[in-house]
Amino acid sequence: MAQKYIGITLPLQLGNTGYFAQSISIFEQVKSNFKNLMMTRKGERLMQPEFGTDIHNIVFNQITDETLDNMKLSVSAAVERWIPFLEVVEITANSPTDSDYNKVLLKVDYRFRSNPNVTDSITVPV
Repeated sequence: MAQKYIGITLPLQLGNTGYFAQSISIFEQVKSNFKNLMMTRKGERLMQPEFGTDIHNIVFNQITDETLDNMKLSVSAAVERWIPFLEVVEITANSPTDSDYNKVLLKVDYRFRSNPNVTDSITVPV
């Protein structure tokens, strides 16, 4: 029986079966879609200027607790609007190393609203 594919994973890359790598499970595709949402700047997507987050605009500000809170709010609002079947459990933002204060890692723990036992996380460098 032939393998059924759900969608194309991001970032775009060469796949084993064709031009693009494809996901074979819903969980893999949701994670790919979530990464796409997080890495897209608001205004970047044609015909949907509200798609994405503001984390890339905020990142050029000085990293303070307020800046990190604004990043968390932007991610939460984007998930609530564009991926409403997910529930954000926790968002942590911290610097990857103590010596480099110019980078932030956002880790988002999420779960499916229809099945709260299914959880996953995504980490995005900003």
